[in-house]
Amino acid sequence: MKILLLASLLAMPALAAKVYQWRDADGRVFYSDQPAPGQNARERNIHVPSNTVSPAQDQPAMVLYVSPECGQPCSDAVEMLDSRKINYELKNPSRSEPQMIEFINLVGSLSVRTPVLVMGKKVLSPWDKLIWSATLNKAGYTVQEKKNTPSAK
Repeated sequence: MKILLLASLLAMPALAAKVYQWRDADGRVFYSDQPAPGQNARERNIHVPSNTVSPAQDQPAMVLYVSPECGQPCSDAVEMLDSRKINYELKNPSRSEPQMIEFINLVGSLSVRTPVLVMGKKVLSPWDKLIWSATLNKAGYTVQEKKNTPSAK
């Protein structure tokens, strides 16, 4: 079940919106949901935050790098971030050359295995549930406690 969830997340860009960026003759930058006619516009994916409020709002955005061959470690990393209601961007470096270049620049090698979590300037790799959990706790992303609801009789 978790593998199917991860596969579906990789197949579609969840929580992302397409935006086009271009510069005019004076160097000013413009953004739009459609490319400007006659302009050399670059397509950008913008992460759209959810309505959930993170306990560490002042923390930098997070990016989780996953890959289809990662399997259970990637599923566990996704589950960890989701259970803490953390806003993050999911990237798969094997799907696009720019993401692969970005990934190599971050970790220094293509031989580093996913999952890899980027928290601002901090890069968490390799996957270790205890280390990742402690790092998230230290950053203010604590485990969300479940509210006790009275059982119906």
